[in-house]
This record gives sequence, C-alpha cells and structure tokens, in this order.
Amino acid sequence: MQILRGQTYYQTRSFATLREMIAQSASLYASRPAFQFRNQVDEPLSVRTYAEFWREINHLGTALLALGLAGKRIAIIGENSYAWCLAHAAVVCGVGVVVPLDRLLPESEIIASLARGEVDAVFYDPSFLMCMEKAHDQVASLSGLIALRPGRSSSRQPVFSPPQTGLLSQTPEQAAAEKTRPWLQLDELLPWGAALEQEGKTTLSQTTIDPDALMALLFTSGTTSVAKAVMLSQRNVCSDVQAVASVVKLWPGIRMLSVLPLHHTFENTCGLYIGLYFGAEIHESDGLRHIQKNLQEYHIEMIVGVPVLFENFYNKVQATLQKTGKDKLVRRLLPITQGLRKVGIDLRRILYKQILAAFGGSLQLGICGAAPIDPEIIRFFDAIGIHILQGYGLTETSPVAAGCNSKVFVPGTVGHPMGGIELAVDSEAPGEPGEILVRGPIVMLGYYQDAAATAEVIDSEGWFHTGDIGRIDPATGCLSITGRQKSMIVLKSGKKVFPEEIEYLLGQDKLIKESLVWGEDDEGDVVVSAKVVLDQEVLKEKLGQDVSENQIRAHLDQLIREINSRLPSFKGIRQYVFSFQDMVKTTTLKIKRPIEIAGIREWLAHHKLRLRDITGKNIDQDQDENTKHG
Repeated sequence: MQILRGQTYYQTRSFATLREMIAQSASLYASRPAFQFRNQVDEPLSVRTYAEFWREINHLGTALLALGLAGKRIAIIGENSYAWCLAHAAVVCGVGVVVPLDRLLPESEIIASLARGEVDAVFYDPSFLMCMEKAHDQVASLSGLIALRPGRSSSRQPVFSPPQTGLLSQTPEQAAAEKTRPWLQLDELLPWGAALEQEGKTTLSQTTIDPDALMALLFTSGTTSVAKAVMLSQRNVCSDVQAVASVVKLWPGIRMLSVLPLHHTFENTCGLYIGLYFGAEIHESDGLRHIQKNLQEYHIEMIVGVPVLFENFYNKVQATLQKTGKDKLVRRLLPITQGLRKVGIDLRRILYKQILAAFGGSLQLGICGAAPIDPEIIRFFDAIGIHILQGYGLTETSPVAAGCNSKVFVPGTVGHPMGGIELAVDSEAPGEPGEILVRGPIVMLGYYQDAAATAEVIDSEGWFHTGDIGRIDPATGCLSITGRQKSMIVLKSGKKVFPEEIEYLLGQDKLIKESLVWGEDDEGDVVVSAKVVLDQEVLKEKLGQDVSENQIRAHLDQLIREINSRLPSFKGIRQYVFSFQDMVKTTTLKIKRPIEIAGIREWLAHHKLRLRDITGKNIDQDQDENTKHG
C-alpha cells in the first residue's frame, strides 16, 4: 500500500465545534460583511456583518430551544439563501441534528427522507408549501414547519402560529392525535429569541455540544430506499475546515460567490464554513442564469464550482476570442507571459484584463470538485490569472480529502492530501493504480442505521475505502483519479477498463456534450459501449443545417476510430448510440450511470434488440421516456 500524509503549510486556529469557530470569526471580523444577498433578484442588497450573523444565530437557536427542539432533528430544504445558512448554523451551533435535503428530489422522496430521518421540524422555502402540507399529514415525527422566506412567495400562505414556549415539545403520538402542526416563520422567531435572551431564558450558548456526536445526517444521491445516509460529527467538519485552511491561503474579506447547492457537503464545507473561518464576504448567487452578472456586480474573487461551471466559462471565453479574432493574439501571448512569470514578472492581469473583465475583473481563485476537469482548462485559466484548484473527496470524508493547494499545483491531478490527513492507494508498485483509501478525523461516523454497510467501507485500521481508483505519480507525489470501482468494466479476458478514461477522450470533441461508457453483455461477451449526447449548435456548425443521420453516423464513426487508435485495442469502443437529450444527473451534475444504463437496457429489451442492432443510430427517435427515466 502506498501512503501519503498531508503536510500543513499554514497555522490554523483551534476549535472543536462550529459554534466555537463562528464565535471566533465573529470576534475577529465583527464589523466585516459576512453575507450579502437578495431575497428577490430585483431587490437591493442586504448585508449581515459577522457580529450580526452571530447575534442572529443565537436569537434563532434560542427560539428553537424554547420551542422544544433541543436535541431534535431539523431538516432544511430550499434554494441557497442567507436564511438557509442562518438556519443551518443555528441548528449545528447547539440545537440538534441538521438534515439538509436536496431541493430537486421528487416530492415523494422528500417526504420519505423526512420519515426515514425521523425529522422533527423542517425549515422550508415557499415553493415547498404543498409538499410540506403532505409531509404534515404523512410524517408522524414532524412537530413543526418553519418558513424560511415566506414573503418571497406570491401564492397562498398557511395560517402561521405565534411562537410560544414548548410549542413543538409534544410527542409524535400527541401530535398525531391532535392532527395539527404549528406553522412558523423564521422572521418571527428571531425577535422572539432576542426577547427570550433578554428575559434570561436558556440560550444557545448555554447548551453543551459533544464534538463526536451526530451533527448532520446527509442523504447521498439515489432513491431514499437505497440511498445511504451519512452521519457526520462536529469533529469531522471542523477537522476538514482546519485541514483545508492549513494548505490553502485565503484572506479576510475575500469575496466568494455561493453557487452550488448548500445541502451538498462540498458547498456546505468549502463555500460556507471555510468562508466563515477566513472572514470571507459570502454572496448568494441569484441563480445559475445570473452567475456572470453576479461575478461582475460583486467583483467576486473566489468561486467554488463543479467542472461544468468552469468548462462553460472556458467555452464562452474561447467563443468570444474567436468571434473577435483575438484568439491568435492570445495564443501568441500566452507562452511569453508564462516565460515572464518564471523570472518573477507577472503581467497576466494586465495583458488579459479584457478577458478577466467578463468575470468581473477580480476573479482569481476557483475550487473545483465533484468530477474530473480537463487539465487544459486549468492551465488556460492559470495562464490568464485565475487559479483553479482541483480537489477530491466524498460526503463520507466531510468532504475534502485531497487537492491542489497554495503550494502544490499540478493540473490534471488532485494534488496532495489535506493537512494532517492520510491517503493511500491500495497497490504496491509506485505509480500502479489501486483503490483510494482515506484515514483521519474527517472520516464519517458511519451510515445511519446500517452497521453492515459501515463495516464494509471502514476497516479495522480506520481506513475508509472510497471505491475510487487512483494512482500516485512517483515524481510529484500527486494523486490522479482513474475511475470508480463500480463503473469499472471487467472484460472476459480479465482486463479492466475504466469508463472515465474513454469519456474524457470523447469529451475532447466539442460536438460531444456528455458521454457514458459501460460494458454491455452480448452473447456472453462484454463489449465496451457508449452513449454520446450531441450539441446541436456545434453539429450545425460542423455538418450544416439539414444534416442526415447517416452524415452524423459517418462523423461519429470517424471520431471513434480516432479515439480507439489512441487506446489499447481491448479498451476500444465497439458499439455506440447517440442522443440529443441530456442525461439524468445529480444536483452536482454527475451522470446517474445506473439509471441511464438501466434505461437503455429496458428499452432494448422492450424492442427485442441488442445494442449492436442499433449502433450508430439516434436512440431518441423511438425511445420511450418513461422507460428511459425509470
């Protein structure tokens, strides 16, 4: 086993709980803005300083305790907002266990998650009112429903109850018997909590927090019946904040844009709590359509994102350069400015000022995770003055386990382990791929109500088995992710193929928006197969307006021949279909491989076909959507 131990480059503050960490930041950065946000796109900006945020955490937490929610499970569902962040912080700062939910889940899955998590109360956005009404009737444990931003909705509102002591402390049996649930508003809880503090009632700061107890319950992607629920503690998340802070240098006041969904640990840890640790100014995005506007309006300096976000940035820059005829000039300038950097002269933000202006002129740092990104994109942005650090981790590791950092920057890799974290590749020969293992205080408590699944992934020595395959470069000591064990194709010869490697090559052609590679059984043989989703605009540019299916097939056949020529023969794509419809994805834009593959196989079975019978064809034409999406 090859083991890497993360080094620390910067001294970090000591804290065992998020309450302690936020209190430190409130003291250090009291008058600095912590959040700038709007509840509506056309509203003026609202601001909360660190002192105000800390005060509101205590007001809300005190109110939740008075309602009877001490030690209870409290879910949050809704769009990214200051109210969402406030609710989350109040719960983890001494009230109970937080259960962040994916707002894009189907209604039935949301209700099932509330039931499975034995949730006692829910903070919800107005758009979930009808869902909450159903949950109100179906989930016995629910004792309260709290509107995050009720004024944001123009639709009808429930009759809100005035907050009162002990309102939510009734037992589930009592609540079920009364067939009623109080409807509350966050905006009313804040002044009530402040009044309770003035009266000397039990406050948030008087509660005791066990750093090793359950703090958060997080459902992984998948249907509720099969999705694992990850249990994280205060020590898990605090250790990850400190581990990242020990290798990445940020500064008080750095302007960050919150884009990814806050229920996901990547954004929750990196975009929220690490930002609060450093004294950042966090801006809530007005939505995906408004990212560029927000970058410019707020002069954003840092953004946490997934590869598709940075790929979109890159494609827009390249399209603009080609349209204006400046692409050749930039290509000539890049090696010159890179050479000057080597002798200590950095002219990037001067010479490429016009390009950087598209991102507000201040963007200089990106944190990228959740999936691989083309290293050429990272190199290009670094060459014009935007540093993108690719990281690696899972919900089970709180989440960041490794990444490029302020001292280690090797595009195409996920760098070194975070400070104080151990990472291993389960193989003996240097450079040989193997399963990635992680050990340290960032590793989860386990899976909720699933001791067997926990024992499968955390061994007796404390190593968490990620199921990802990677290799450590002997020259740089950096980790590269090769693929997933679950997606690995094992051929009849015993040879192994990692789909991600082939999908990366397919994605190099602009015509391919996304791709999926898997092993399809064909009369006892396993055949490397692919589904590619085409970009219709690029297709028109390349092949013309009225392109036939035969022309598309001829182009794709040639592309796949070229890709196969770059691979060992056993890895070559043998059959494929194409589509114009986006594949089913998670909220972090990962393709849901099992759902997509199952959909294709169900369609083939329904039509009594094998994939080779339709290779090179458009699978959209006859495909039944209900079969496809399950």
